[in-house]
Amino acid sequence: MSVHLVLHALQTLPPSNVNRDDLGNPKTAVYGGVPRARVSSQSWKRAMREHFTTAGLIPAQDLAVRTRHGISLLAAALHTLRPGLGEEEAATIAEKILIAATGASPDTAARRPDTAAPATREILFLGCRQVDRLAHLAADAADDITAYLKTKANVTALKQAVMSKDAVDIALFGRMVAADQDLSLDAAVQVAHALAVHRTPVETDYFTAVDDFTTNSGAGMIGRADFVAPTLYRHAVLTGPDLAANLTDYADAMTLEQVTAAFVRSFAEAVPSGRINSHAHTTRPTVLIATVTGTPVNHAEAFETPVATTEGGYLPAAAARLAQHIAATGTAYGDPTARSWLLTTQPQDTEPLNATAEPLPTLRVLADTAAAELALRTNAVREPA
Repeated sequence: MSVHLVLHALQTLPPSNVNRDDLGNPKTAVYGGVPRARVSSQSWKRAMREHFTTAGLIPAQDLAVRTRHGISLLAAALHTLRPGLGEEEAATIAEKILIAATGASPDTAARRPDTAAPATREILFLGCRQVDRLAHLAADAADDITAYLKTKANVTALKQAVMSKDAVDIALFGRMVAADQDLSLDAAVQVAHALAVHRTPVETDYFTAVDDFTTNSGAGMIGRADFVAPTLYRHAVLTGPDLAANLTDYADAMTLEQVTAAFVRSFAEAVPSGRINSHAHTTRPTVLIATVTGTPVNHAEAFETPVATTEGGYLPAAAARLAQHIAATGTAYGDPTARSWLLTTQPQDTEPLNATAEPLPTLRVLADTAAAELALRTNAVREPA
């Protein structure tokens, strides 16, 4: 039996367009036969990764960078170790090292204007510690890079350096490298697309911009931008043994419990930043439920019939619907050993959920409590009988 930390949230956004489709419109999905606002899992995962740094939840050196400019990152790190190398020479060595380590292909037509290094055709997810480790190997190889790469043991060392599992966000969200499957890592986290609990009309804002140097009353330009204002159901699952396995190369810089607590906080605090200057849409979940269980369940089905609005908004009905679905699913399929905790900022509107989970006062307390329970059960599962 595995062990999972399951998160559920109800979160309302004001008029916003946090995640756009190819035409710039808010992403949507038809669910229960009606159109709903949708925020893709990829969008929210990126916001969470960025929040690890901006909120100081995880040290920068313990995170990764997703980029096509890994060669320039490696060249800069190499130049720090071997300052006598010229910029072109460092870029050439870094290119050969990274290509040998990852199997990626250089794209000489694409490069950042501030570097001599080309981009790669593939986007790579590189841990900062991995880049540093490759830089030290590149420094050793810099005197004769051609001879260095002719030795099989050296190439193996490069691949092992980039395969290490010492970036927290790679351990959580996984990595797929088409050029070399050995570098791929299965994620320990599943993140669902956030979906509105109600039918969601897409509205249009017609806006004007006034020319400050024009005296007439007309607009300097006229434009339009679509937006939605949804109450969303959000869901994620973190599998404890998978995360523990993915952290095996991490040298205990952060424990499973610490990484889990940081993940819970980032899930609650991070919001995608699409068009944020136009909408200032940063909110927090009104409801956050954390459950440690052996049977993770997505409760989106609670809203397959869309919630109807009332004078109290969508939240009271959504909370009641979610509580009912959690209870019914738990009775039919649930794990009797599951433990759940609840954080709500509107207890008067979410009272039915009190029967499904133990109320806690703050996000930090909920994150720490759930993380400790997940770590305890994960260690019990992983330890030999």
